[in-house]
Amino acid sequence: MKKVSIFLLSFLTVLSVNSQQRTGDVSIIINGSKNLQISLDARNSNDYNSRALVEKTTVSMNNLELGTHTLLVTRTSQNSNRTERISATFNLRYSYDMLIKVNRNGSLELIETKSNGSVNNHVAMSDVNFNVLLRNVRYQSNTTRKNATITNAFNNGNNYFSTAQVSQLLQLINGESYRIQLAKLSYPVITDPGNFDDLYYLISSQAGRNELEDFVSNYNDEGYTNTAMSDANFNILYQNIKRQWPVNSQITSLTNAFNNRTNYFSSNQASQLIQIASSENNRLALAKLSYRNITDPENFNQVVNLIYSQSGKNELNAYVNNNSNTGNGSNTAMSDNRFMNLYQEIKRQWPDNNQMSSLTNAFNNTDNYFSSYQASQLIQITSGENNRLQLAKISYRTITDPGNFNQVVNLISSQQGKNELNAYVNNNYSTGSSPNVAMTDARFTVLIQGIERQYLPFEQMNSLTEVFNNTNNYFSSAQVQQLIPMVSAEGNRLQLAKLSYRSVTDRDNFSQLYVLLESQSSKNELDAYVRAYRD
Repeated sequence: MKKVSIFLLSFLTVLSVNSQQRTGDVSIIINGSKNLQISLDARNSNDYNSRALVEKTTVSMNNLELGTHTLLVTRTSQNSNRTERISATFNLRYSYDMLIKVNRNGSLELIETKSNGSVNNHVAMSDVNFNVLLRNVRYQSNTTRKNATITNAFNNGNNYFSTAQVSQLLQLINGESYRIQLAKLSYPVITDPGNFDDLYYLISSQAGRNELEDFVSNYNDEGYTNTAMSDANFNILYQNIKRQWPVNSQITSLTNAFNNRTNYFSSNQASQLIQIASSENNRLALAKLSYRNITDPENFNQVVNLIYSQSGKNELNAYVNNNSNTGNGSNTAMSDNRFMNLYQEIKRQWPDNNQMSSLTNAFNNTDNYFSSYQASQLIQITSGENNRLQLAKISYRTITDPGNFNQVVNLISSQQGKNELNAYVNNNYSTGSSPNVAMTDARFTVLIQGIERQYLPFEQMNSLTEVFNNTNNYFSSAQVQQLIPMVSAEGNRLQLAKLSYRSVTDRDNFSQLYVLLESQSSKNELDAYVRAYRD
């Protein structure tokens, strides 16, 4: 039996429950029957259990920190005792996992895959913090307030929960429709989605269980499916809000319904809910808030017609125009008058935890946007360093002038806190998803001259492999077309062409590389690889 010794980086760090650091997974598939050693970032740890078959070894590395990593694979032949070292540098990005294939000939393939949407790399809320939340929910005087408190907890981007914790929260809610809504809302922040079906037993009706199961099954990359609420569930929601008293309780419940990121409504459903409110200002605010949840925006005029004044209709139409197509659109910071009302309202609240709760709600409200200056004014209401750091993180989504966000960063006293905030912004709102830029001509010239100076063909092949496997490198098709002819073997050219596809910035021109391959079978194999990669 093949003896495999795998040395891995000690990447399982003890995480602070408040840090909620973003991490990713790496899978390595090593083909061949040679004895192996693997190290990550030049640091080794104890033997790691891998899955070894006769001709293949699979290693899984979970919870790696985002950023650049260096992998070294050392293979020793059992027959000749000859050792070869294969290295690759890769960049682990937020929302992506990395698959690394080590082929028999020593070449590597690095393939990024979209994460499956679960958050099982995150740490569930600590028992201490969860017990505080649990007591806070229990202290609420009615189901509506309990539901609102739990909703805010699930909507807070810094909170993650185990299925057992969510179960305890849901058992404090009596209404089945509320439980279904909250269960859906919790799914994106569950750290152990494999146990999520334990919550099905908290739903009494089979129809409710089926609805929750369908939601989980259809959960997509965006975190939810854009299907309007069923008539049965809508009628329950409508009647629950309709019989609430006083009016401000109704407005709070309507706001929570539209802020709930798992709720979607037809224009007709939204108009029925908004008509519960009689005040023009309340209707206008709710109409704006509802637009994100509308499944048939072409019928949104039904909602617009609920606004009496022409100035109100104009304001709502302007809001829709700014927020259509792009989700956020060209968001505008809150007006000075509205901001001062919000600021003064929170400023005079007491005790501190009430202020913190209101600030959290203000930044979590998807209808609110702030300038960096406005956000800094709000955050300075609280004095605790941890509170300021938490608010600064959740405020970033609302910032209309991110170039000035340093005004917020400077509110954090410690350098460690500043670093954590900057890392949060880079990991969650970086331009990693934007089009990558090909290497500059000057840098490319230095690169190609360095490879040309290498004497032995296998040295050039190794260097080219490392260049294409470095996930910080991007090339135009024309640049790749200059690199691949540096090797002559058809098999090597085919291998490099496959590796290069990830890093090509103008994939519409990638077919230019097919001429570098002589045989039709090689061209067909490359074309099949490209099609599979796109799929």
